Amino acid sequence: MANKKEFILDVAEKMFIEQGFDQTSIAQILDATQIAKGTLYYYFTSKEEIMDAIIERWIDRSFEQVRIWVERKQLPILERLMGALASLNMQKDGQELLDHLHAPQNALLHEKTNQILLSKVPEILYPLFQEGFQAGEMQTAYPYESIEMMLTYSLQIFDSSFQKLDQAEKNHKIQAFIYLLEKIFQTKEGYFASLAQLIH
Repeated sequence: MANKKEFILDVAEKMFIEQGFDQTSIAQILDATQIAKGTLYYYFTSKEEIMDAIIERWIDRSFEQVRIWVERKQLPILERLMGALASLNMQKDGQELLDHLHAPQNALLHEKTNQILLSKVPEILYPLFQEGFQAGEMQTAYPYESIEMMLTYSLQIFDSSFQKLDQAEKNHKIQAFIYLLEKIFQTKEGYFASLAQLIH
């Protein structure tokens, strides 16, 4: 039965991304999956609930990818950090997911998603930063809190509204973010510069 639920999510996610959340109906999802209406409603009571489940699944998968990057000890610390942060970039998974998450009526889901990210990601990333401290590449008296601050800032600044800025405004915010990271983690100038390519 779990496989059927995943199948519904797979098909619905593809449809939401390709034709838009508002333009996709339950009837279309039923037609695409070829499953009985009762079966779909056994798992989900609405289209919104399907999207919520897609986002929660994205979070779980992202956490797993972050862990994989952190554990690739044969790679340089910064490369692993970039890979880990890229795994948390919902932009690559489709604007529809982001739009749904940032819609006013989904404020609670948005808040819940951010709370999950802020409660879990620092813990996963901490060993990677610990390596950076031990290697002398970065330092701070408040390592865990610094990671939390990095994530909080990025979640607030690089949300869906960021994509509406012109290129000059985007560049300014990106450079400010990199500047703050280098101050917080007391790295050499330019240490985090390569993060810019993840955010554009």
